[in-house]
Amino acid sequence: MTIGISACAIGPDPGPALVPGGGGNGGQTAPASSSAPAKAPELRAPANDLPWQDCSAKVSGDYGAPAPNGLRVQCATLASPVDPDRSQTTLSLALTRITSPTTPADAAPLVLTSGTDMPSSRALLLLASGAGRSLLDKHPVVAVDRRGIPQSTPLDCLTRADRAAYADNGLTRGASEDRRIGDLASAASDAADACTETLAPDQLAFGVGAAASDLETLRKRWGVPQLGLIGVGEGSDVVIGYTALYGGRSGRIILDTPTPFGANARDTAAAAATGVQAALTTFTQRCAALGSACALGSGGAATIADVLSKGRTGDLGALSDTQALAGITTGLALAADSPDGIGGVASAIAAADRGDTGALSDLADQAQSLRLTDGQIVGDCNDVTGPVSQNEIGGLISTWSKDNPLTGTDAALSLMRCNGWSAGEAVTPPSSFPVAPLILDNPGDPINGGTGADALGALFTRASTSPVTVSWNGLGYSALARSSCVADTVADYVASAPLGGPSERGCPS
Repeated sequence: MTIGISACAIGPDPGPALVPGGGGNGGQTAPASSSAPAKAPELRAPANDLPWQDCSAKVSGDYGAPAPNGLRVQCATLASPVDPDRSQTTLSLALTRITSPTTPADAAPLVLTSGTDMPSSRALLLLASGAGRSLLDKHPVVAVDRRGIPQSTPLDCLTRADRAAYADNGLTRGASEDRRIGDLASAASDAADACTETLAPDQLAFGVGAAASDLETLRKRWGVPQLGLIGVGEGSDVVIGYTALYGGRSGRIILDTPTPFGANARDTAAAAATGVQAALTTFTQRCAALGSACALGSGGAATIADVLSKGRTGDLGALSDTQALAGITTGLALAADSPDGIGGVASAIAAADRGDTGALSDLADQAQSLRLTDGQIVGDCNDVTGPVSQNEIGGLISTWSKDNPLTGTDAALSLMRCNGWSAGEAVTPPSSFPVAPLILDNPGDPINGGTGADALGALFTRASTSPVTVSWNGLGYSALARSSCVADTVADYVASAPLGGPSERGCPS
């Protein structure tokens, strides 16, 4: 990866002054929620917008997904400093904006990030194709792809062999579990060395803090005092990090199926194992309820377990267990929460169990391109805290796989992906919030699991803020993308935050 050197005129900073040291209270126009006015300041439309260009065909082609019907898809790029303290060196961020024919021309945009889960533009496409698209009738939504991943200056620092080891989590046919752990640890260490050499001196410039600085670059370019932020999955870490680093510049804070901000590697992986296992259970139960429309019948969990076992023993064609699981979870993440969506993933699993791995291989390829690029690996490892040693992995596999038979092994092995990597300085959680957050809780998230919302409770208590939580018990990535009820609540929150009424709400799935 070559980071271009350019002189980027970001423009004057119209936002409130930062208090040195951050701490979440940098903005002067939006005090902490404990002393905040009843109504937060209105979000503003950009004073200096980007030169947007139509790109519906390109975005659709990039992801092999239909263009959203009746909506306008536009793209732009923005130069952002690699290091905010060294503004002469920049990288190029990819931004995607989607509007509907009725989006008001003067409406404030909402900024969406899905962090390292997948490109934010893909998450936005999911929103635009689901029931949550009703939000677009009131506000444009702008996705900012995380730096280092397509299309935001993609990194290229791993060898093909190392990428293959990550994709398989170190699997070699016939090898022991200890050999697998060792091979993955070795590949990760090699990848760490290669990426450090390629990216130096900026090898630690791809974590949450850096991603937050890119949002600040966008705010400055737009000339607005605050941003309305939507963090989906791991993108919630970016939004919370932005709030910690840039204080009152977070005008609205929407956390959609958040991950546990600041948790150590072991706890994060354990939560994902439990949460994704629960999502797979939801999938198999809903599939069984479809009767003959579900190729898995009533034994969905057993069939998935059989497919993963075949992947471990080399009896699933060219697919490993890790690839198969990634294909299944990514397929569910993006599929419609409907009989057709559920049935399509079920058919791919059932066919693979019979020996026809074509459809599942396609899902696995999609998973790798969306979730396991070099930039995502670098970003995740920049943020890892409390790394787990190689000699602990075998015990975690044994323990976690008992409670989570479909996900425990993979979650434990994946801890080795950052073996030997240096991590950047962790972003300190915000000590206050300029506006009470809106939490969208989705226990059926097959990417991170839906346990992060509960894990954030202590952070909110310490920051003396009381979020409103909206629960949606569906299946798939992003509650906002899939529920018009959730989208309506988000629109109400953007119009008048903090929300009155009950702090715990529900939307039908």
